[in-house]
Amino acid sequence: MVQLFCAIVGEAGTFPVDIDQNKSVGHLKDAIKEKNAATITCDAKDLQLFLAKKVKGAVAEEEKGDDQKEWLTQLDALEGVSDTSGYKHLQFTDAELRDVGLDSGDLGENTLRMLLQQCLFQGPLH
Repeated sequence: MVQLFCAIVGEAGTFPVDIDQNKSVGHLKDAIKEKNAATITCDAKDLQLFLAKKVKGAVAEEEKGDDQKEWLTQLDALEGVSDTSGYKHLQFTDAELRDVGLDSGDLGENTLRMLLQQCLFQGPLH
């Protein structure tokens, strides 16, 4: 079992989701939707998930390996994340969480693991 701290793009704050690291990205979408049924208005299958880890500073994304990227902190999320450029899109719903960088051994303390965005055609969350 792993606890992922998630944030919604365009919204300040985070929320935890507990899930088995052997589950898939699709299962994570279902868990996120279930935990936030009043906030997330699109179907779970339409959520877009992004790994909340990227290169900080002026170095280009393609010039750094995954081990040189930093997790966003909850403080970053409280200040708000406005877009998903530079983050890895978890587009394959059958991919296991441990295979996309969400294994308990890969996660640091007090870091934000996931960014999520509702269907692009729905606009802001209310």
